[in-house]
Amino acid sequence: MVQKIKRGIIAGICIILAIFYILQRPVPINKELEAMVYTANQEECATSIVIDGSIKKERFTEEASFVGYFKINCYPKSYYAGTTARIDWHDVIAKNIRFMCAGTISTLDIKDIEIDRTMDHIKILLRDGTIISTIKEDTSGEHGVSSF
Repeated sequence: MVQKIKRGIIAGICIILAIFYILQRPVPINKELEAMVYTANQEECATSIVIDGSIKKERFTEEASFVGYFKINCYPKSYYAGTTARIDWHDVIAKNIRFMCAGTISTLDIKDIEIDRTMDHIKILLRDGTIISTIKEDTSGEHGVSSF
């Protein structure tokens, strides 16, 4: 009888550990989003953002992070050979992005970002005032009407 109880406890612990493992494993994400580029001199053009990596949520918090390929087609610095990105969510909207290439870490020329956790809605503000956005209604019309 004692042996059955010990086996039951061990089985229960294994199940709990398996659940934690499943909840903690990274979720792969692979998509291409259409976006618009709005420049300081009012020019508009279409581009795309290619995302290929994984999102990992932290245990017992709302924090999460993405690591992988984040190619902004109109912004060559984002996809030099071997460049990967890390995006961190400490809240619902990401406010932190870093690009890693050949041992260096940089935000490149990105001044501010807003990326939701599903990575469907992205707004990027570059230091020169250029806005790259998948949310057309937020930046259409007069330049600078963004929530940045």
